[in-house]
Amino acid sequence: MRHLIFVAVSAFALGACETMPNAFAQSGTTPAATTATINTAPAVFTPPPEQQLLELERQLSATAQTEGLGGALAPAMHPQGMVIRPGAMLTGTEEITRGLAPPANAGPIYWQPDRVEVSGSGDMGMTSGRYVQVITGAEAQQGRYVVVWRRDAAGDWRVLTETRIPDPPRSVRRR
Repeated sequence: MRHLIFVAVSAFALGACETMPNAFAQSGTTPAATTATINTAPAVFTPPPEQQLLELERQLSATAQTEGLGGALAPAMHPQGMVIRPGAMLTGTEEITRGLAPPANAGPIYWQPDRVEVSGSGDMGMTSGRYVQVITGAEAQQGRYVVVWRRDAAGDWRVLTETRIPDPPRSVRRR
């Protein structure tokens, strides 16, 4: 008998709930959710800003393999963006593309972010990590890089500042 009372009370409680499936609804009542037009479009997943920046880094790296570093960075630059190198600052699409053209003996350039930070407001971010520029017939150039990202008016991430600092030269051991 206790079970029957429990089931009856449970059914009554479910009947009062607007989100209850129609199969359990009391006769003569229709939950508000079923009378409204239901949007059947699938929800669009937007990755968190940190994941967005990591994906942009991957895309830049892949583009740099075919277009060179300047060719990859120039289209991604914010209108106020700049590239900083020891002793130089590059701005504008043409200057960045020309200034970051790989040397004649350069092979591929690889980089991997090891740190991603995004501001609390989500409009600025930073990625940093290690890079390696392969140079045919010479020792590869290695170092650290930092990219500061900023959302533009459309909400897209753009490179505000890109900086690469080569590691100090290694000392040669004499035998």
